[in-house]
Amino acid sequence: MGFLLAKILFLLALAAACGALFGYWWFRRHYEDVTLEYARSRDEWASWRRGFEARLAARPEVDLQPLREQLAAVDEAVRSIDVPIPERVDLASVHARLDEIETRIGDIRLPAPSDLGPTEQRLTAIEHALLPVQTRLDELESAVRAFRVAPSQTVDLGPVLERLGTLQSRLENPPAPKAAVRAGSRNLLTHPGHGKPDDLTQIKGVPKVLVRRLHRVGVFYFWQIAEWSAEDVRYVDRKLAAYKGRIERDAWVSQANELAATPSAAPRPTEH
Repeated sequence: MGFLLAKILFLLALAAACGALFGYWWFRRHYEDVTLEYARSRDEWASWRRGFEARLAARPEVDLQPLREQLAAVDEAVRSIDVPIPERVDLASVHARLDEIETRIGDIRLPAPSDLGPTEQRLTAIEHALLPVQTRLDELESAVRAFRVAPSQTVDLGPVLERLGTLQSRLENPPAPKAAVRAGSRNLLTHPGHGKPDDLTQIKGVPKVLVRRLHRVGVFYFWQIAEWSAEDVRYVDRKLAAYKGRIERDAWVSQANELAATPSAAPRPTEH
């Protein structure tokens, strides 16, 4: 056993010695001394730098005096510019005018809305008058639903149901009370009780703001304006102080005659 170990150690030592010899031989064969190459490169760089500095020093010096003079002239010109200072604007009169307008707007008093008390009382009376009819309809509906028909018979309940539907529609949408003519006028109404008001802005010279004024006066339909006499025109013209003279200037009566004949215009109510 000891002989085997000694043999292994001997072989390892022999291998190490062979490896060292091989390494020495390899480095000696491929080794290059770069010291001389580095010294040569350093000398070349120093020589090129000295030559470049010599060529740079040999160039003529640039004269910057003209540029300095131009900059000085520009600086002097900028300093000589006289910018006018704006005068102070007196806004006292504008503020006073605005205060006056604000005061006038605060003094405006809108007219009180027309009294709708009688109309509301009339509608309440109509509602109370239709209450028994509603009760009677409910009783009829209950009686019809309780009615039993023999299978062999065929009864047409269409007319009955149609009549009930008509009565129900009249209860849910009671007719509006007819408008009364205002006192002191011929066809100025208290409210639009003859259908939906016409679009009075279709008349040339009637803006939306004037439509509201005409409604307060009692004008809602084209047929009203079409029937105006000269006295009616003067009466309404006095009511429209801010638009005085516009009725005759824009020929409202002739325009209303044409518009009243259109299909979309509300028809004139028939007299009973």
